[in-house]
Amino acid sequence: MNNIVFLDEPHIYLVNGIITPSVSEILHFIFPDKYKGVNRRILNKKAEYGTTIHEAIEMYEANIKTMSVEEAFDVTIQAKELTYIQEASLRQYVKLKREKKIIVLEQENMIEYQRMYAGRYDMIANIDGDISLCDIKTTAELDEEYLSWQLSYYELATGKIFDKLYAIWLPKKGLGVLKEIKRKPKELLLKKLREFMEVYSYE
Repeated sequence: MNNIVFLDEPHIYLVNGIITPSVSEILHFIFPDKYKGVNRRILNKKAEYGTTIHEAIEMYEANIKTMSVEEAFDVTIQAKELTYIQEASLRQYVKLKREKKIIVLEQENMIEYQRMYAGRYDMIANIDGDISLCDIKTTAELDEEYLSWQLSYYELATGKIFDKLYAIWLPKKGLGVLKEIKRKPKELLLKKLREFMEVYSYE
């Protein structure tokens, strides 16, 4: 098994000590104009918000193993010092979890594909009987095409075929949505990966 390390400050993955591209870098190659013209400060602020929600969900899931739903929720919002908007997003997640029968099996695991790229998926969950790979989004709009590539590359790296791929969408001031995402064919994923690696190797 290859050793994967993520260095937070330079935001890079090391696989067996070698710098390895991330899924995010591949997606930037496929969607070069996705964030074109968006102020860097705004992007950083949105990323920070999303990270907080991810961390809150991870903590909540850990807490409900030993606490009631109410206790786990209260402990999480206090420990993470969530704003009322972030608290509302977590509340929407709890609602989705109950309504859609989401049972989390794994969270925030790092993966890599043949030392060509690495990443970290948000969640593997049993959703109403389907073993599913999930990504949590807090964006104002849900980019399903982008997510299709992202989740498909994660799935490829796990070496498994999941019953379904899902986005757990928790927009600010909006209702939480569980949205099934279509996967990309493996042949297409590998084609784009080869194109990316050709560019990456010459940088």
